Amino acid sequence: MKDVFRCVCCSLLSGLGVLGQTVEQPELFSTKQNGKRAFISCKVTGLSNSNYVHWYQQKDGEALKRILYVNKDGRSTIRNSDFSEANDFTVQLQNENDYALRVHAVKPSHSGVYYCACWDTSSHSETNCSHPLQ
Repeated sequence: MKDVFRCVCCSLLSGLGVLGQTVEQPELFSTKQNGKRAFISCKVTGLSNSNYVHWYQQKDGEALKRILYVNKDGRSTIRNSDFSEANDFTVQLQNENDYALRVHAVKPSHSGVYYCACWDTSSHSETNCSHPLQ
């Protein structure tokens, strides 16, 4: 049996954020074989130019670890240098509002719960979090 990367995705907190942004992650479950690409959708609306979309990973019994974050237009990605596998991930702006986390080639160490969040740098308030992915 080949190793697989299992993805369970469900919204933990969605709807209107405190600043009018919304975060929606429609996928509920995904399974990928090792070496395959995976995309995790995060639809965010209402972003201003000072907003960033962040992606986090959490493993059982561990704290959240930020993988990376990207600006509103998707052109500037900042990877967390403390996250050893950060280079395995990118964010692809699939349309104006869909900030998909792309895993280039899944491997067992990628298994975990993934969260997307919106951060407004002008107010320093986290707007919304969602998206477990195992």
